Amino acid sequence: MKTSTKFAIAAAVTALMGSTAYAADLGGSCCADLEERIAELEATTVRKGNRKVSVQISGFVGHQVMWWDDGSQTDTYIGDGGNIYSRWRLRGSAKINPDLEAGFLYEFGVNNNAIGNMNQTNGNGAGPTGNITNPGGDDLGECADSCLRDSTVYLKHKRLGMVKIGHGSTATDNLVLIDLGNKGIAATPDTPLYMGGFNLRNGAGVFLPGSWASAIRGNESWDTSRRNHVLYETPSLHGFTVQAAVAEDNYWDVALRYAGEFNGVRVAFGIGYQENTEFNRPMGASSVAVGDTSVFCDTVCDAKASDFKGSASILHVPTGLFVTGAWGSREVDGERIAGVPATSYGGPDLTSWYISGGLNKNFFGFGNTVLFAEYSESEGGLEQADFLAGTAPRWTDTETTHWGLGINQYIDASATQIFLTYKKFEFDGNIAGTSQSSDLSTVIAGMRVDF
Repeated sequence: MKTSTKFAIAAAVTALMGSTAYAADLGGSCCADLEERIAELEATTVRKGNRKVSVQISGFVGHQVMWWDDGSQTDTYIGDGGNIYSRWRLRGSAKINPDLEAGFLYEFGVNNNAIGNMNQTNGNGAGPTGNITNPGGDDLGECADSCLRDSTVYLKHKRLGMVKIGHGSTATDNLVLIDLGNKGIAATPDTPLYMGGFNLRNGAGVFLPGSWASAIRGNESWDTSRRNHVLYETPSLHGFTVQAAVAEDNYWDVALRYAGEFNGVRVAFGIGYQENTEFNRPMGASSVAVGDTSVFCDTVCDAKASDFKGSASILHVPTGLFVTGAWGSREVDGERIAGVPATSYGGPDLTSWYISGGLNKNFFGFGNTVLFAEYSESEGGLEQADFLAGTAPRWTDTETTHWGLGINQYIDASATQIFLTYKKFEFDGNIAGTSQSSDLSTVIAGMRVDF
């Protein structure tokens, strides 16, 4: 800061101090103290690189305690993840003219102890390696990637819409998470976020091939994974918006969203379609040989997964009563081994649906209390997960169900949520002609603070 500017600030401050200030000594000692204080503030202030772009920092920190019981083993883990994956974001924007703005979003997450990645081996040493995923100890459900959630730039026009490019959410991301009941951190249709890393285990205590996440949602979450992409979004028209995106390796999706309110009833819904053919991949150096003119695929070749999915939510504002639902259907086509028609996928489509309902009301004056119940069903997850992993068929007739109860308390004065839930999961399926079943129960309590 220039010296002249510092003296100008000093003069303004003293002018506001009243008659006592006028009687004070305005000599070098006073101004030196003020300059020292200003320098201190400069040293501890987050600065922008220029005065043209407005920058905001936000995010939240959340953690939870999870007790679990799979019928043969029980334990208590402490972690993050779930639906309160701690994160921070930088958001910037600048007006080019009254109708056009440019901006960016940069978001990181911290998920190195995610309860969604934990399983029976965490904290108890290694298990049978043929059936156990994520072996390890010390309750470490490690973050599986760089945890960069979003790095995008955009141009947005009031009448023409928005175009963005970078790594982040495509058109169908968050499409199944629409919820006017604000269950928030306590529940989501993407239930494996809370326990998906746990391994299936039958009533005799024997581990089975596959995890709860694969049984419920197959190879990928119904909440679309983030990708390198280009996206276009229309301006809002009577509450409706349309998004369309293309991403690396032959992925594309499109979505329609709506939000509105009529006579004290809020309504929101979204529906979309995605097509993913990024499973084609070379397997090691043997896939490319001298003299070849292309890269050969020898696992899951020409495979395609097509999702049709969405969610809807209704809130009666005067009473706080709400109902939320989500659904999805995934069709898989292709060959498990290149050029071998006998390895074409012959399993079922993956289908899933979720419903929850409850009450969202400010009973105590310091924030809304959300009371809710939830239920979900899913079929065909392990059949698709095996195929898209290049594994020969093992499972048939797989089905999972889940129900839960919970409470989420908002504390407005500190931008805080505190929750407690009970969730019960059940699985049935056939492997090698033998019927198998598995159960898992969890009690989770946690807290999130926004900033």
